[in-house]
Amino acid sequence: MPENRCDVCGVYDLLPFTCKYCGGTFCATHRLPENHQCAGLRMLKQRPFVDAKSVSGKRKGAMKMPTLTLPYSGHYAYILIGITVVVFILQSLLNPWLTNLFSLSMGTLLTRPWGLVTSIFLHGSILHIFFNMLALFFFGPILEQRIGSKSFLGLYFGGGILAGLAQIALFPQYPVIGASGAIFCVLGALTVLMPHMVIYLYFVPLKMMYVTVLFAILDLYPVLTGSGDGVAHIAHLTGLAIGLAAGYWYREKSRVRNARWQV
Repeated sequence: MPENRCDVCGVYDLLPFTCKYCGGTFCATHRLPENHQCAGLRMLKQRPFVDAKSVSGKRKGAMKMPTLTLPYSGHYAYILIGITVVVFILQSLLNPWLTNLFSLSMGTLLTRPWGLVTSIFLHGSILHIFFNMLALFFFGPILEQRIGSKSFLGLYFGGGILAGLAQIALFPQYPVIGASGAIFCVLGALTVLMPHMVIYLYFVPLKMMYVTVLFAILDLYPVLTGSGDGVAHIAHLTGLAIGLAAGYWYREKSRVRNARWQV
């Protein structure tokens, strides 16, 4: 699990500070918004001021752009875990019918396109779902805090779908199930945004970026050697690549906002 380390300098703090604007964890030196270049505070300050009189004076027939508001914002990582566990219970009771109907495969991609999404909630064994949901439990809420619930859900499902498509494109003879592609997408984005966050991998403290490199090597080896172990390594690597690209995009987007605010 992550330690109480500062998101800026990586220094361990027994009682870290949590920023109320961006939700990050910081030491005493970087606890103030101006000391950690708080993106949440900048976004708050950049919101345009709306005069109540000007709003009331607008024409009644003026067109308004619809906005999407998610309920329970900030808790979708936990909701995804709950749904996945319920689906696994149903899968255990209704196998193999439910797995065959909602898995993703090249042969049924056009006739059962819902498999692009539903396959993310299916798993092949108790260990498969346990490790996936364990990673989502520890890392999902952290990423959701950093980029917001809408972006988190888009990244989770987008990465999972593209990872599944990459897997069946290279191995069309095998169906795909599992949230591993989406989980690796979350890990990739978090690696770029919080590379110095320390986690315990089998009780060994390692920085996030080193853990990601280790996972990438473990997935690359069977792909390069051609060993068939029944694991969707291509989906893992695809999800990781998408997450790294998304994390870089979010980081650069934050830097651009920061530069504009400083000017």
